[in-house]
Amino acid sequence: MKIERTRYVVMRKNRTEIWCGLSREFHFVKIDELKNTAIKTYRTKKQAESGCSSWDRDFEVVECKEIIDIKE
Repeated sequence: MKIERTRYVVMRKNRTEIWCGLSREFHFVKIDELKNTAIKTYRTKKQAESGCSSWDRDFEVVECKEIIDIKE
């Protein structure tokens, strides 16, 4: 069974880092250093933008596809 849904992530404008973490421990992680780091995703673009509206604007909200592949 496979579940696919559209999500939004926050990335640096140069797309070298992505917003990661759980609870209140959020930070940007370099893409090539992700490993098993939890990526912060949002259900809508508006939620992603409002979650970081007070920051310096050196980021962008990027649409992505989340895929959960359940093995039988």
